[in-house]
Amino acid sequence: MKFNYGETLRIRNDLYTILGKIRYIDTHGAIGYKYKLVKHKSNAEFWIRWDKKRGAYQFTMLCGKVMPSDMNVVHRGYQMVIGTRGDIDIDIADVARYEEYEDANGTHTFIVEKGVHTTEYSKGIYVDKEYVSLESDAEIPKPILDKMDTIKKMRFIGPIIWFLANLLNNKR
Repeated sequence: MKFNYGETLRIRNDLYTILGKIRYIDTHGAIGYKYKLVKHKSNAEFWIRWDKKRGAYQFTMLCGKVMPSDMNVVHRGYQMVIGTRGDIDIDIADVARYEEYEDANGTHTFIVEKGVHTTEYSKGIYVDKEYVSLESDAEIPKPILDKMDTIKKMRFIGPIIWFLANLLNNKR
């Protein structure tokens, strides 16, 4: 299922609002989406994406680089960003090499994404699709609304600042 920026998801018993969306294409030509979520109760950030092979959502959070010892590589390749929306710190055409690991039970994941300037490590679990739903009547907490307002302003102000900076730089 595809989701949109600003929508609220119920994952098991908790509410999360989507504050970022990445569209990417991988080594095999498959197009996928990753969504940056903010948990209503704690403002903690998580990521969710559909894993077609598993038929479940991969629900992760950033972590340290120490991989659990019982993990095995299940997938690796490259992915290139072809679209973004919201609170995302990568650009279109950014490329990352990724490796996905799973435990022996196939329930826990560990992901390494190596970009040009950074390496990110994530750990998580698979969540069956019946535990993920769109929550249309959820009240979004004020801290999340404030962040959404800031993102909206930056979408407008950012290009103006970029233009002025380049204009002034070219006059030197």
